[in-house]
Amino acid sequence: MKFPDTLNDIPLKNYQAFSLIEEPTIDDYVKCLLGINDSQLNKLKSNEVLTIQLHLNNLLSETPQFKTTFKLNGITFGFIPNLDDITYGENKDLTTYVNDYATMHKAMAVAYRPIIQKQGSKYRIEEYEGSHKYSELMKDAPLDVVMGMLVFFYNLTSDLLKAIPNYLQRVAKQEMKIGNLSEENGEVIAKYTHLLKATLEDLMRLQKPDYILA
Repeated sequence: MKFPDTLNDIPLKNYQAFSLIEEPTIDDYVKCLLGINDSQLNKLKSNEVLTIQLHLNNLLSETPQFKTTFKLNGITFGFIPNLDDITYGENKDLTTYVNDYATMHKAMAVAYRPIIQKQGSKYRIEEYEGSHKYSELMKDAPLDVVMGMLVFFYNLTSDLLKAIPNYLQRVAKQEMKIGNLSEENGEVIAKYTHLLKATLEDLMRLQKPDYILA
C-alpha cells in the first residue's frame, strides 16, 4: 500500500468519493483518500492511522500552484490558453461544473484538453467537443492540479469583484449624465455582482476544503 507524499499522489476520484459523504468519519477520510477498503484499513496499526490522518490534513491544507499543463495516462493536457477566446459552450459548461466536486471531473475536461501543437511556452489544445470526451479520464487527475485550477479561478473571480465596483460607478455616472440609468439596469448590475460573489464563495469553499477532520 503506497501512501501519498503529495497531493499529486491523490486522484480526484478519491477526493470526490469522500466529499459526497454527508457525515464522514475518520475511517471514511482515510479509506477514500488512500483508495483502500475496510479490510486494508483494519490491517493498519492504530498509531499509523493517526499519522496518516494528520499527514492528509497537512496535504489538504496546502495551497497548490496553478499548473497550465500536466500529463495523465501518457497524454499531455493543457489549460485553455486564452480565456478571452473561450467559447460560449466552454464557458457555460465550465461555470456549471466547477462549483461542485461531484462534477469536478467534467470541469477538468473543459478546462484541460490534449495539447496538439507546441512551440516554446505556447501551445494549442484540442477543440472542445463536450466534457464527456475526457471526463472519465479526469477522475484520475492529480488533486494538486485540480486544486491549483480552483485557486486560479478563485483569484480571477476575486480580482473581478474588486474591479467591478469602480467600473460600475463609472458606468452609472455616465448613464446618469445622459439619463439612461433605469431601475432595471440597476437590478441587472446587482444580480451580476451577487452572482460573482456567490461564485467566489463556492470557489473558496472548494479550494479550502472544510472536510479536514481534527
